[in-house]
Amino acid sequence: MIGWHSDSIIAEALSKHLAGVDAQKAWGVYKKLAFETQSLSLNDYRTLGYVSADKSDQSVSRILEYSHDDWSMARIAELAGDSDSAARLRARSKNYKNVIDTKSQFARPRLADGSWAEPFLPNAMGHNSLKWWDFTESNSWQATFLNQHDIYNFIALFGGDAGFEAKLDALFAAPSDLPPDAPPDMSGLIGQYVHGNEPSHHIAYLYAYCGAHHKTQARVRMLLKTQYRPMPDGLSGNEDCGQMSAWYIMSALGFYPVDPVSLVYVFGSPLFPKVEIPLADGKMLRILAPKVNDSNIYIQSITWNGRRYSKSWISHHDLMKGGDLVFNMGPAPNLAFGADPADRPPSFVTL
Repeated sequence: MIGWHSDSIIAEALSKHLAGVDAQKAWGVYKKLAFETQSLSLNDYRTLGYVSADKSDQSVSRILEYSHDDWSMARIAELAGDSDSAARLRARSKNYKNVIDTKSQFARPRLADGSWAEPFLPNAMGHNSLKWWDFTESNSWQATFLNQHDIYNFIALFGGDAGFEAKLDALFAAPSDLPPDAPPDMSGLIGQYVHGNEPSHHIAYLYAYCGAHHKTQARVRMLLKTQYRPMPDGLSGNEDCGQMSAWYIMSALGFYPVDPVSLVYVFGSPLFPKVEIPLADGKMLRILAPKVNDSNIYIQSITWNGRRYSKSWISHHDLMKGGDLVFNMGPAPNLAFGADPADRPPSFVTL
């Protein structure tokens, strides 16, 4: 909400080779945004590597979202042939690190002098909410996980796989208390995970990156079953541009694009025994989970076009070739599925 996320849409469309999207024309627009547009927060971001909380409202969300915008614009620059700008933006997309306090293990606002803003409470809207917020429709619990493009370097900030898995567990187990000034958009709480608003929507899939894919499966199925009801008020939150429904549709199919620019779909827990999706040139994608039910929520194994498939993700380009993606589901987690680092989703790459 704080950046200019049309760049993510354009980068995804270009990576998917969709007709009618011109990389050169797009880069002509985004290059100015990336390097020339003047505003207080962007000037700080370019020079300090973060947005000063004593100068700019919603500073933490700004830097986290600007970082993904840099990643998206780097892809546009790359496809437009501007490799130097692409490299600069990929490097700058790591600015998210500058607001992760590794001691407290939370995303925190920083002042212009480099110090952390005080007071700090992870469920608060900011250090001085009488003046402005440090987070956009979220607090530090949700903002801490607002990284979708550089996840393995991000995990390292929490001490590695075990520390990151524990931090994800803590998010879902934390008390659901919110301050009186929290916006109504922060709804559908499970711990401090907020399904009713978009900054949380990729978080359940992050377990896949630290080798605990069975927890992604369990959380996704729980969210599918508890956060949506076939009633007029059946959505747990704000249907911004159809995102609440989009999350449901993708997750019900059995996968979700944590980073749309990379064209990587992370597996979750499919909801239906059979789905058929017509593709171009008469091809068909069939997603089959014949044993799936309310008890059989865990992936035991997967085959892709008849061959064993051990990875916890699949690329968009592979799916567009068509064929049969078959999930063998069961009632107990297969802890080995997706645990090998070689089978985990790639990050900070484009496919």
